[in-house]
Amino acid sequence: MAGHSHWAQIKHKKAIVDAKKGQLISKLIRAITIAAREGNNPETNYKLRAAIERAREFQVPLENIERAIKKGETKEDNLEEIIFEAYLEDVQILIKAITDNKNRTLGEIRHLLNKYGGRLAEPRSVIWNFQEKGVVVISKEDETKVLDLADLFEDIQEKDGDILLITNLSQLNELKDKLEKNEIVVKDSYLEFRPLNIMENISENLKTKANQLIEELLNLDDIEEVFTNLKD
Repeated sequence: MAGHSHWAQIKHKKAIVDAKKGQLISKLIRAITIAAREGNNPETNYKLRAAIERAREFQVPLENIERAIKKGETKEDNLEEIIFEAYLEDVQILIKAITDNKNRTLGEIRHLLNKYGGRLAEPRSVIWNFQEKGVVVISKEDETKVLDLADLFEDIQEKDGDILLITNLSQLNELKDKLEKNEIVVKDSYLEFRPLNIMENISENLKTKANQLIEELLNLDDIEEVFTNLKD
């Protein structure tokens, strides 16, 4: 397994300082706005449903969520979702941004990459190694209960004592609905770019640099998530 789900990491931190909470909520709202452009019904728009559920986990008020959906429907702003591709030595990096100023965001990313010795990559030279999937987290004790739903997920993995069900994006909502119908608790769910080929043997120095770079990228206002081909 590899990749870095920013939201999954944040969720397990016991506290987020107030300065970061405002930034986090802004990112959650922007994600809803972008997702709503593909349809305002979360039952048929898996990206919108995932964005709304994530916002609720962080106690974003309902009126803010509804306002973000309407903004996405009417396209009142000039937000765009962009995926930047980069390298840190041999580490492949996908940087998912939502921004109203591509040049500003690009400049901030380039600054941090230069700081750690990384570089921007040519389009498609990194993303070819990643597939966007849905991830549903359930308790290990429920592992045997999902066998009858095997046609709704591609892979099943264990991580940190939980079970991850990896599914196609088009089946994500159906899988979650079936789990709930079978009284299987969904502990978490998210969208994630997962690498096809994983880097396992790297130096501690490179691993440390990669983690520091990821942390600083995620601190930028426009950056939603960062994914790599490093082994978790």
